[in-house]
Amino acid sequence: MLSMEIERASLHEIEIIMRIYAEAHRIMYESGNRTQWPASYPDQSLIEESVNEGRQFAVRGEDGLIHGSFYMAEEKDHTYEVIDGSWSSSRPYIVIHRIAQDGSLRGMLACAVSFALERTDYIRIDTHEDNAIMRHLLSKLGFRECGIIITDNGTPRIAYDYLSRQP
Repeated sequence: MLSMEIERASLHEIEIIMRIYAEAHRIMYESGNRTQWPASYPDQSLIEESVNEGRQFAVRGEDGLIHGSFYMAEEKDHTYEVIDGSWSSSRPYIVIHRIAQDGSLRGMLACAVSFALERTDYIRIDTHEDNAIMRHLLSKLGFRECGIIITDNGTPRIAYDYLSRQP
């Protein structure tokens, strides 16, 4: 795994982050995941809001350039309140959403998970059924498939969690 550095994203990096999301769309489409993110998702105003809240992160590679980004927060995600299945715990958690990269980094999800685990021992994340790459990586990293949740736009997602210590 290449060396990566994670930091809170800033507003002057929005253009770079939006290019990363555009590249992630292309990668998702080419790998058969054509419907998880509509072409307009995430839009710039959503990313700006996440940056202003301190919840959008930038991932820099060894070259010092931003090659990835994701949303991370310790919050109750309302779409996780109802699950067809069960979570490992009802305790507070960190959620990771909108993780994307430009294709040049290997191990970025593992790096983001390690970053989150420095702050919590419980992580929740979800992905589309067609996102074979993410599903494989989550399984490889030890995430447990918990069931199905429904997103704000009414589409289902496979929900995963990772609990590093039992309560």
